Amino acid sequence: MITLPVYVVFLIFLGIFMIMEMYRRNKIAFEKKISELKNKLRLYKEELDELEKLKSEMLSRIGVSLRKPLESVRETAIELSRPLDRSPLVKEQLARLTAEIEEIENFLNVMKELAALENMDLTDESQFPEGAESSLVSLDELLFETLNEWNETFATRGVSLAISMDENVFVSGSRYYLRHALDNILSEISRIMSAGSLIHIVLTGSEESVRLTIVHKGETQSNAEHSAFEVELARQIISAHRGWLTGETGTGQYAIELPGMKTSKEQ
Repeated sequence: MITLPVYVVFLIFLGIFMIMEMYRRNKIAFEKKISELKNKLRLYKEELDELEKLKSEMLSRIGVSLRKPLESVRETAIELSRPLDRSPLVKEQLARLTAEIEEIENFLNVMKELAALENMDLTDESQFPEGAESSLVSLDELLFETLNEWNETFATRGVSLAISMDENVFVSGSRYYLRHALDNILSEISRIMSAGSLIHIVLTGSEESVRLTIVHKGETQSNAEHSAFEVELARQIISAHRGWLTGETGTGQYAIELPGMKTSKEQ
């Protein structure tokens, strides 16, 4: 039997003790960093909540502040366009101004509604007004319904549709506003599409996430008029549903990301 000298045994125990002490200190330092990060995240969340509150208040105030002058400008434009001796060009410009003002007013109205929507718990159906659509939305059915109504417009313009959709793709939110977002994106694409082009749509979904891409392939009309409001409004709607929209006005390429949801059957 081999016996180790006392100092060797002491050194071994000393080494083990030092390793354990180092591990203990590293663990304490790590836990301290985790605690600091949690505190920072909590503070960031409080700041974000405060910013969201300020954003909602700002949207409400902007709507109230702009509504009266916009109405005055619109009424003035209508009055100026009435005399019979006005040139067709002036009347056309005034009519366009009136239409743009109405679009701004509609934008402000929907933004006001979205400010309230952002404060709702989209997973809680009880927060929706009585008679409203369920908070569990079948996105594949909604997309099919939307495209079915747009199909005649695309066919008349000589534009083809290529669609690939997963079934039973569910998201939590407002069916009305999600339909509004889809219509706005398709409306913007319809402004630039030309005969012979293709709109490629792909919808994929899981319990974790849902992705919808809408891509226009083909020549675009360079002189097409764009509406920044439509795409921006769609972006705000998707943001209110805890998702995001990528793509800019006039690109013809858009992608929507949303959190996925389980159905009651899956649960």
